[in-house]
Amino acid sequence: MKRPTIILNMFASVDGRITTGPNRNVAEWTELGIDAGANDVTHRLYDELDCEALISGSESLMVYGQHSIQLEHEIYWPKKSKAYIVFDGRGRVDWGQSEGLMVVTRENVSKSYIQQLENKQIPYIQAGMDEHIDVKRALEMLYEQGFQRIGLTGGGTINGVFLRQGLIDEISIVYAPVALGGKQTPTIFDSDDILDPKTITQLELIQVKPLLTQLVWVHYLVKHKI
Repeated sequence: MKRPTIILNMFASVDGRITTGPNRNVAEWTELGIDAGANDVTHRLYDELDCEALISGSESLMVYGQHSIQLEHEIYWPKKSKAYIVFDGRGRVDWGQSEGLMVVTRENVSKSYIQQLENKQIPYIQAGMDEHIDVKRALEMLYEQGFQRIGLTGGGTINGVFLRQGLIDEISIVYAPVALGGKQTPTIFDSDDILDPKTITQLELIQVKPLLTQLVWVHYLVKHKI
C-alpha cells in the first residue's frame, strides 16, 4: 500500500485534552490568552514538518461552526499546505468556504451531497461503501494525486481512527500550560479501548524542545509493527 506519510500535529493541555469540554471550540483558549501561543505555534510547525496538506474530521468543523470564536489576531496558516482535506463520510457539511478545500467521503453518500460538491466546484474523492470511509483506500487515492506528507489536525475521533488503523507515522504535540481533566472532554485520541497491551502504539522520541516561554514541543516517530 502506497500512501502519504501522516504526521499528527496538535496542541493540547498537559493531560492531553484538546478542547475545554464537549462541543467547545479550542480557540477559546487562544481568545483568553491561556494557550500561551500554542495554537499559532502549532500551525507554524506544519511548515517545519513539511506538510503538503492538512486533514481534519468534519466533527471539528461542526463544533467550530456552532461555537464560533472571533480572535483579535489571525492564526498563522501553513504556507506549504496545498489543500485542506476534510473527511466527511456522512455528508453533513453545507460548505460555505470552498477555496483550497478537498472533501473525502463515502461512495454511497447521498447524491444531493455530491451534487453540492460539484455545484460548488469542490474537488472530492470517494472511498468505502460501508458506514464509514475506507481510510486506507482514501489515503492511497490521495497519494495517487501527489500528496506525500500530510498533517493530521484532528479532532479526537478521526485521530483515533488513524491511530487504531496504524496510519500515523509521526506524532507532534505542543503542550500548553493548562490542565483540564474531565470525563467527557475530547482528547488527542478518542477511540475504542485497548484490551491487549501488545496492541499499544509504541513511539520513538525524535526531539523535545521548549517554545516561546511556556510551551513544550514533543515530536515522536511511530514504531510500526512489521
